Amino acid sequence: MTQFDFALLAYTLVPVTEEQIFDLNDALIDATGDDFVMTATGKCLIIDFYRESISYSEAVLSAIKQVQQVNNIKVKSVDAGQYVGLSDAAELSSMSRSALSKYSKGERGDGTFPTPFLRAKGKVPLYEWAEIAQWLEKNGLVEKGIAENATFTAMINTALSFNTEELEQVAKMERELHLA
Repeated sequence: MTQFDFALLAYTLVPVTEEQIFDLNDALIDATGDDFVMTATGKCLIIDFYRESISYSEAVLSAIKQVQQVNNIKVKSVDAGQYVGLSDAAELSSMSRSALSKYSKGERGDGTFPTPFLRAKGKVPLYEWAEIAQWLEKNGLVEKGIAENATFTAMINTALSFNTEELEQVAKMERELHLA
């Protein structure tokens, strides 16, 4: 078994008072065990897990299922850097921001570093962490498995972001894009 550290961003349907935080924490302990630390601000919950499991995906999926068993809590995302700036990517990969900046500008490496996903013209362009992790792993700059975990996080966050009706609309748009 390996220990995996990750955070779930969740929310409550109603703002939680200071008194209710303790009850909510107890309910989460009953549902998940005691392998987390929770902080709350208004309706937003940050639940930091340090879970032992056979795989990252198993650890994350089991935590999501258990947290959502608690009444009035909905998991919004796995906060593991789906969209990142180079500083975040450096922290997630244990590389320096300077090195990643040089790769992104083509000053180092083979010039195939991923392109930004959002805010390409902004001061802090955002990249898909899964793309950067795959590139780093392919180039032997990080340990194996980081890319798989990043890809899983992106997929689970996409799934968490939709309700059933929205999924049907997305499937329709996707079909239209591929038929064009």
